[in-house]
Amino acid sequence: MGISKYYSEFVYGGVDGLITTFAIIAGSLGGNLSTKIVVILGLASILADGFSMGVSSYLAEKSRINANNAIKVAIITFLSFVCIGIFPLLPFLFHIKEPFTLSSIILGALLFLLGFLKEFKLFEGIETLLIGGAAAAIAYFVAKSISKYEDKLEKKEQEEEKDEKNIQ
Repeated sequence: MGISKYYSEFVYGGVDGLITTFAIIAGSLGGNLSTKIVVILGLASILADGFSMGVSSYLAEKSRINANNAIKVAIITFLSFVCIGIFPLLPFLFHIKEPFTLSSIILGALLFLLGFLKEFKLFEGIETLLIGGAAAAIAYFVAKSISKYEDKLEKKEQEEEKDEKNIQ
């Protein structure tokens, strides 16, 4: 009944915690939100999403033949999500200079490590790193695009209001 029995839940929770947290960070920064908002959204997401992952793991495991492990699976998934998922947020919590750069390095290193430890194969580490990196890039560029679009709309509205005042 060692940890290897629950390693898949550890990896599942950890990888999802990293990707979810970093997606919040990348999306927030892509949307030009403040560091304070990054921290608030990051912490709220880690706890709420971690709980959701744990509950989902519990319900999935409970529906299987061996329902006795459901609580253990849920706890491991939750703890893994929270304990590993917090790492990309640490540079923002401690107000480190260039937090996004350090957060990116932490994300990459931990994604690689979690992937590598699955089977102690280089390919597994690289695969996990690339999948997680793709999710982070999607969050950043979608938020950046939306932010630019919203800025254009806001500028257009301001110009229209200015024109209306000039007409009156």
